[in-house]
Amino acid sequence: MKHILKSLWNDSSLLNKLVLFIFFVFGLFGILNHAMWRDELNGWLLARDSSFPVEFIQNIRYEGHPVLWYLCLYLLNQLTANPVAMQLFHLLLATAAIYLFINFSPFSKLHKILFCFGYLPFYEYLLISRNYALGLLFIFVFCTYFESRKKSYIGLAIILALMANSNAYSLCISFALFSALILEYIFKKQLDIKLKITLKDYLISLGIYLLGVGVSIMMLMPPSDSTLQGGSAQWMLQFDTVQLTRTLARIWNSYILIILPGDDQIVSLWLFAILAIGLFLFAATSFIKKPVVLFFYVVGTLEILLFTYIKFLGSPRHYGHLYIILIVSYWLASYYTPSNLLTRSPIQLPRRWLNFVSHQQLAFLTLILSAQLVAGIFSYSRDLILPYSASRETAKYIQSHKLDKMFIVGSEDFAIAPITAYLNRKIYYLESDNLGSFVLFTKDRETLDNNKILDKLSEIVKQTGTKVLLISNHKLEIPRKDLRLSPLAKFTHAFIDSEKYYLYLVRGEGY
Repeated sequence: MKHILKSLWNDSSLLNKLVLFIFFVFGLFGILNHAMWRDELNGWLLARDSSFPVEFIQNIRYEGHPVLWYLCLYLLNQLTANPVAMQLFHLLLATAAIYLFINFSPFSKLHKILFCFGYLPFYEYLLISRNYALGLLFIFVFCTYFESRKKSYIGLAIILALMANSNAYSLCISFALFSALILEYIFKKQLDIKLKITLKDYLISLGIYLLGVGVSIMMLMPPSDSTLQGGSAQWMLQFDTVQLTRTLARIWNSYILIILPGDDQIVSLWLFAILAIGLFLFAATSFIKKPVVLFFYVVGTLEILLFTYIKFLGSPRHYGHLYIILIVSYWLASYYTPSNLLTRSPIQLPRRWLNFVSHQQLAFLTLILSAQLVAGIFSYSRDLILPYSASRETAKYIQSHKLDKMFIVGSEDFAIAPITAYLNRKIYYLESDNLGSFVLFTKDRETLDNNKILDKLSEIVKQTGTKVLLISNHKLEIPRKDLRLSPLAKFTHAFIDSEKYYLYLVRGEGY
């Protein structure tokens, strides 16, 4: 056995195929087990139930994402109404990204394996079907074909345009990569980089990228009545020390996922913010002899930190792009020979610090990748045991008990949306007083308390003159004489608190 493992380790081609196969098999098993939640299925429902193209485009603007992922979902919906198709498509995207990474990235065999089964590739961008896997794929395509920039920018410009239309964080990364290419072009003589780019090629590439960015920004700008993340009005533009420490700590949270500070723990936030700055300075110093890469790393990191501070603190799938920027920086660094352009500058970094970083780079990367591996395996395993959402279980119960033939009412609408996807039918949403599937966060949505929910149920029962099935994502208090609410079942075994459900049979007085 030891001899076989040694032979496998020495055969890079066979090892890469085995890693890819294991990744795909575990991915397939994981996504088929995964109970999708609203952020996955709302996009699927939007693509399924929006009139193409005008209503489709308009509705996407309420989602806060560019158009590319939704176009993919629209095409899938032309083939089947089963949302599992989205999961299988997402699996292919994630596997394609890993294929590029293990076959073309410059990392060691150990580091490749650690990355592939780390938190983002093995959990967030594999099991949870969102547009982030699409962005990661285009980022790795860019890294794979980066050498082509010496002859033409057009191919990379197309990739960057597609990357910009994947999600807001990929847009930030695409801008940092685009800016790094411009910097390289300006200082090509000082960096001794031979580029054979014609003016025509340069202008075409610039036009392609700017067009892609323009389309992305147009879709990302929310309509005036959007309330998602505060809509277009909610920005943190004043200085706030707590918000700053939360933002800086995101670097640590992105790199080292196994020990995290709480956003309300001030002392802990300060500590981890300082540690995060240390990680950033260490990584930046490691690219000091690769000026273009250093520029990309600093600009990309600061872009996402700025967005995090002024708009959206996010969760690991969002600020995890800080980690992706670090990985991409190491990948791109392999294309450059060391340069003393920055080390010859009047402002010199301490020699002892430079030597420390140089000697500890490998340990630094191994530590981060190992932490990612632990978080990835833990999160993947948790999803096998604890359903992400109770929506699938609830839908199965409704179908198995023939309740899907009834008039179904739901509240809160955004939490009920996944159930409409699994049932493949619309549900009457109390927040908007309409039959619906996907949910748009507009000012027309009404926030309902217990009494308002019961008032609306009373009206519906009177109008329909029949029994109604109510799905609620919280337990209701029901001291009403004009209504009879009989609890049928509850589904509270789920990771997402707001996607635990209670079913009630609703009758009017004297029914």
